[in-house]
Amino acid sequence: MKTNEIRKKFLKFFEQNNHAVYPSDSLIPSNDPTLLFTGAGMNQFKEMFVGTGSLDFKRATTCQKCLRTGDIENVGKTSSHHTFFEMLGNFSFGDYFKNEVIGWAWEFIREEMGLPEDRLSVSVYTDDDESYDIWNKRIKVPAHKIYRFGESDNFWPASAPSKGPNGPCGPCTEIFFDQGPSIGCKKADCNPSCDCDRYVEIWNLVLMQFKREEGGNLIPLEKKCIDTGMGLERAARVMQGVLTNFDIDIFTPITKNIIDLLEIDPDENSAHVRLVRRIADHMRAIVFCIADGVYFGNEGRGYVERRLLRRAMRDVIEMGRSEILLYKLVPVIVNVMEDQYPDLVKRRENIAKIIKNEEERFHETIERGTHLLNEYICRMKSNKESVLSGKDSFRLYDTFGFPPDMTESVLKENGLSFDKQGFEGEMKKQRELARAKTQIVSSVFSDDLKSAGEVEKTEFKGYESDRTESVVRRIIVNETSVNFAEAGQEAFISLDVTPFYAEAGGQVGDNGVMRNDNLEIEVINTVKEGGGILHICKVTKGKVAVGDNVIAEIGVARRTAIRRNHSATHILHYFLRQVLGQHAEQAGSMVSPDRLRFDFRHFANVSDVELERIEFLVNEKILDDDHVETNEMSFKNAVSAGVTALFGEKYGDVVRAVDIGGYSKELCGGTHVLRTGRIGLFKIIGESSIAAGIRRIEAVTGMEAIKRVREKEKTISDLCVTLNTNESMLNSRIKEMHNEIKEYEKEIRKLKQKTQSEIAGELLSNARELSNVKIVTAKICNAEISDLRNTADSLRKATDSIVVVLGSVFNNNVILLAVVSDDLVKKGLHAGKIIGEIAKLVGGGGGGKAEIAQAGGKDVSKLDGAIDDAYTLIKNKLEENGAV
Repeated sequence: MKTNEIRKKFLKFFEQNNHAVYPSDSLIPSNDPTLLFTGAGMNQFKEMFVGTGSLDFKRATTCQKCLRTGDIENVGKTSSHHTFFEMLGNFSFGDYFKNEVIGWAWEFIREEMGLPEDRLSVSVYTDDDESYDIWNKRIKVPAHKIYRFGESDNFWPASAPSKGPNGPCGPCTEIFFDQGPSIGCKKADCNPSCDCDRYVEIWNLVLMQFKREEGGNLIPLEKKCIDTGMGLERAARVMQGVLTNFDIDIFTPITKNIIDLLEIDPDENSAHVRLVRRIADHMRAIVFCIADGVYFGNEGRGYVERRLLRRAMRDVIEMGRSEILLYKLVPVIVNVMEDQYPDLVKRRENIAKIIKNEEERFHETIERGTHLLNEYICRMKSNKESVLSGKDSFRLYDTFGFPPDMTESVLKENGLSFDKQGFEGEMKKQRELARAKTQIVSSVFSDDLKSAGEVEKTEFKGYESDRTESVVRRIIVNETSVNFAEAGQEAFISLDVTPFYAEAGGQVGDNGVMRNDNLEIEVINTVKEGGGILHICKVTKGKVAVGDNVIAEIGVARRTAIRRNHSATHILHYFLRQVLGQHAEQAGSMVSPDRLRFDFRHFANVSDVELERIEFLVNEKILDDDHVETNEMSFKNAVSAGVTALFGEKYGDVVRAVDIGGYSKELCGGTHVLRTGRIGLFKIIGESSIAAGIRRIEAVTGMEAIKRVREKEKTISDLCVTLNTNESMLNSRIKEMHNEIKEYEKEIRKLKQKTQSEIAGELLSNARELSNVKIVTAKICNAEISDLRNTADSLRKATDSIVVVLGSVFNNNVILLAVVSDDLVKKGLHAGKIIGEIAKLVGGGGGGKAEIAQAGGKDVSKLDGAIDDAYTLIKNKLEENGAV
């Protein structure tokens, strides 16, 4: 049975059993900011499990895209570990429980998948007699095929009864497939608890029936829930009769493509099998990460993605290839996954370009890392050291992607090693820092408010009205629902109907007022909470109570400006794709009253000519004064009508489509102008890179654009006055002045060279001499490092044997330079070592080559003394090396 068929059968089976087939969440969790990635099917239903969700069903089934890195070291080594995988699941939110879920699981396994009963075993939690009896007495699974395991194996979260955490929890029951006694450890007493791989865990049924409280007390839940997970790849492995997940139908085309690209024969090298599998896994994960809006970076999700690609690239290098070629795997990955994820097809080329760009960057990094490692090796040999520090080896790993085994191999070739314990210590520090950075805490408007109970649904009237007559439904002060709030208090207020737009889709939330004859409330911002809308307020007059009637009115001028900017982003998006190419898709946006920001996929700077063209076309369409239509329709109808949906976003069955002039069609819940002419002037004010393959345009519209034009006119006017010219002659006047400055700079350089030559002559005439070696130590006032270099070069050219140490003060810091003639270098003198010792005297450091080196210091007051001491230091060095 093919993988796609298993997926379809599963969803159809539970749909027939009255489950809502719900779409997969993005790999970037939509409603749980504490997670880096979606790692389980239940993540997107977290609020439903804790009783604060607002979905209108109690049963659901999904095929969820998941990404986990906890077992990354096992990927490729074992038959079933992955980073990216698909999780089939069925869920109950206070509806059915053990009888139903166990019955359906067995029915699907036996009747839909057709797995033989004699190859199946199950496990239950050691104290869960209820599940045991259902399996044994109702399903008729023989007692010797039912295993009781402890809380570390068959409880969720693992070991929760004894170790926590507090909150919803419950026993698990699992279904295993026996691959046969010839697989694994081959012991007679082998059972599903053995990790030898004979038994494949197909399905885990989590039976959420308790709430753990402090002290380990398990309190029965009033509404019991079900959360199940069947790894699609494992199920396919069993159904296709192969021994590893990497041998199933959606993996073999990928691994074959890798083998062909690398021109290797895995049969000749078993180690290559592991590497090929790991590359296949990591590249599949990367493709889906990019498709869901994760881009290579140095923090959070982007850092995880970058590490995955670099691991895959190192595997390629380990197999003897150094070319940039992993991006070539994108087409085959898309091809095997497009049945469930058709949007991958139109993003295929863009994803490949993003990966290729990152590969090129990493190759440059590897070259720099190799150079740095060679420097470390030279330094170690020079200092007669044999062990590279943990800090230096970790820098190679963290900054340049060098794995410790690669560092160890190069060092070993040079008879050296590195401090593994120190490396692990640095790694531990980095993990702790990463954990601290990625503990993304949700705002006060979600987690903290859960203690106040579920926020009621709010009817949004803001598309058609700026003002509503509303009833106060709830007031929350200090995370607690209260009956009233008085003047001076800040509160979260929900209404039955509202004109206030809650922050979403890149558009900021509305502000405004609520009032009646006895009351005035300032609305500072508006946010979503569950199925409701919360107004972040400050009571400025009177007292507001639950049940009060109020007039709710948005800040109209602010909303009008937001409408202009939001409609402008849609037109901008359209013309970005027309001018730069269809790959220039939206990657993020921010719409506020004073400006708009639009992020899009592109791999090069947008040229001035392209920006001018885009700005011209947007303004041309604005002047056409096209009608802006908004319509609600089914998601399927919207897609078939050519409406653009953002990949990675999750849409409901009914969506809102915004159509501007018939050319720009996008799904959007934001507020817009009625006609494009109301946008006014559109002006781009900035274009930049924000990540690999992601560009950002910032722009203003309406009065803000006019204000920007006036500011530029004022700048031009002021320049004309300063330069004593008019606007028509301004450009030529600036060019004329620029040429004049160039001529002045030439004259200054000539004078400096003459002065430096004179200084060098004076220094040489005053040089101290020791056995025909001239020693020059001097402080030169008001000199830059380039001046010191020029002076030192003149001195070295003027005589055969010379040592020079020069110092100056520049920008309140000491600068130092040392030069040693070639004949003295051959005798063992080293400018880098000389300057390093002198730099210590001024509170600094530095170094360089044997012939020339520079340094710096912070203590300006000690420069004169350091220059005086330099002579003695040089004299000693000459004597030590037998140069005098």
